[in-house]
Amino acid sequence: MSSGVLFGGTSGRSQSKHLVEFRASKITMKGRTVYPDKRKVMVYIYQSDDSMMHFCCASSILIK
Repeated sequence: MSSGVLFGGTSGRSQSKHLVEFRASKITMKGRTVYPDKRKVMVYIYQSDDSMMHFCCASSILIK
């Protein structure tokens, strides 16, 4: 059995504490039309050493 906690082993993947991560942006609605905001953020969830789950949002300035 693999040693991975959530989705199996980490073979072939970089080591990251993030359980889930994705890029997102804000949208605004004017009337019935949706307009995207050009700025992007990285949203991620990670579990710290004390087993607490953290929901984080990093600004696009920090995203490479």
